[in-house]
Amino acid sequence: MWQQITSLTIFVAVTNLCYGFNPDNVQCCNCMTMNPQGVGSVEPQIMPSPYVIHVAKIDRGQYDTRKDLNVNLTADHTEKGFRSFMIQARRVDPNRRTGEPIGTFTSLDSAVLAVEDCPGTYGAALVSSDFSEKRNVRLVWNSFDTFQGHLEFRVTFVQDETTFWVREKSVTIYDPNEPIAEMKRPEYILAPIRTIDVTDCGSKKGCYRMPEGCREIECEYIVTWRNINAGTTEFEMSAITDGFNDRYFALGLSTDIYMGDDLVFECVHNHTSGRVEVFQSINYKDNTNKRLIKPKDGLLSEEGSYNNGRLRCRFRRDNRVNNEELTNYGLISRPWRLLMARGPSHRGNILPHDIVVGHLPLASPEEVSLDVGADITGRARYHLVKAHACLMLLAWIFFAPIGLIWMKYYTTMWPNSRFLGQKYWLVTHFNCTVWVVILVIISVILIFIEAGGWSYFHELPQKAHPILGIIVFICIIVIPILFLIRCPEDHTCRPIGNWFYWLFWTIAFCLAVVNLFIGMEFGKAMVPWWLTWIICIFFLFNFVCEIILEVHQCCTHKKNKENRKKWELQKKENPNVHIPEPWPAGRIFKRNVLYTHFIVCLIVVIIAVITVAVS
Repeated sequence: MWQQITSLTIFVAVTNLCYGFNPDNVQCCNCMTMNPQGVGSVEPQIMPSPYVIHVAKIDRGQYDTRKDLNVNLTADHTEKGFRSFMIQARRVDPNRRTGEPIGTFTSLDSAVLAVEDCPGTYGAALVSSDFSEKRNVRLVWNSFDTFQGHLEFRVTFVQDETTFWVREKSVTIYDPNEPIAEMKRPEYILAPIRTIDVTDCGSKKGCYRMPEGCREIECEYIVTWRNINAGTTEFEMSAITDGFNDRYFALGLSTDIYMGDDLVFECVHNHTSGRVEVFQSINYKDNTNKRLIKPKDGLLSEEGSYNNGRLRCRFRRDNRVNNEELTNYGLISRPWRLLMARGPSHRGNILPHDIVVGHLPLASPEEVSLDVGADITGRARYHLVKAHACLMLLAWIFFAPIGLIWMKYYTTMWPNSRFLGQKYWLVTHFNCTVWVVILVIISVILIFIEAGGWSYFHELPQKAHPILGIIVFICIIVIPILFLIRCPEDHTCRPIGNWFYWLFWTIAFCLAVVNLFIGMEFGKAMVPWWLTWIICIFFLFNFVCEIILEVHQCCTHKKNKENRKKWELQKKENPNVHIPEPWPAGRIFKRNVLYTHFIVCLIVVIIAVITVAVS
């Protein structure tokens, strides 16, 4: 619980910082890091920038050191311009000092710009001095007469109060007097290949893209396919990565929405070789992936690039390839579910992907035939996972908090009222306990059916989810047993039984709350991020209610004890007269807290269950 409280505090602080962010206070930027100043803890965007760095057309990627270069910063692919920027030219070859600005800039527009001197002896940066929206800034880069070396332009774009991109790269420009082979970072030579055209989606080619209707530069994932002739299919693949080296994007052809017995086309970036290549592999039932003995068998052509965080491949595949490993994977032999996945790689070999939201492979919502055009979007839903999540939310957000709060603080309320001969608190707590037990058992059965047994995960905290779930399940099975075998109320062992009962309930509830937050990170549940914060706030509210009731109980303990003694004395003096038990002190306040707690539980569980069910 304290972890959720800490997370909530950080969230509120960051939110206040973000919404209190004044663009006029942003100083763009630090010369070496190119980070905007005055943004506090706001992090730069990791997705590729929607803004483009255009460099004047040059001969075969080379430039003449005696001539200037025209550089345009444009907002071609977005409706929203940038409000501030910093641009530098930097060397990218190890034969000369790298990391410091080189050359100077002048502006061809009337925009308010300023030259910012940077450390070193070779150059300066150009920054904007105003915050008006800009869609096209025309600049000229001036080199030194004595300068030689490969270079690229680096730009920081500030879009609005909380959105900015740092050190976006242009294409690399090569000095003809410096050999490319000596460069230590071959990834710089990966110029972008031709972008994917989406105008023919659904007619001349098939497309699967996210989000719906996006152009490639806006797509998080996109795969296209078209038949070149009777025996050849061309594929195009593109995805946003997190910007680190050695990444992959893969397309799987599957008979269902799960990994296993799938043909996979891998688009892999290897920063060691500086190449983006296409390979073929097979996913097996045990969630392992193995490349074909001849991973390029049937590939007629391929090209790829990795630039500004976007990984892109284009290749043609012979549908009549003679390979025993591909016998069951004829491209146009049947409709396929399309799986799209991305993740890290190492020296050209793909590594296991994550299973959290944003990294779990997407499965197409329907089967697709690769010999016809289609334009699909969305993702398949894992209904058993969603049912599991909904039942757990219902158990631990509604029934468990209500049952626990009645057991802890309302045993003395309504002392003279009974329902079927039992006190109200006992009836309420018993029914809530029964519902928690039923819901947890059903949800555990559903998730075992979905996973086909025990779920294995590679990393924490996901690795702990099934373990914690089993511990909670055991506690939930023990709780009703302890309730049924409890000693009579006047038995000397009754306090011991009550203590064990409280202990198992507390362990189950605390671990279930932690497991609930871990589970909401799984991609199959598709829980939106904002729901996690609503539930975090709810458990904070529940904790506050318990603190209030605990303090109230301490404050009224003495008075309630005195009233109880008076009542017992009256009963003793008048054994033949029915004297009702005294009401606890502060009962109106406790009743109002109870009603408020119930209403909040009901509202939050309705929001949570509906959101998970339809997301």
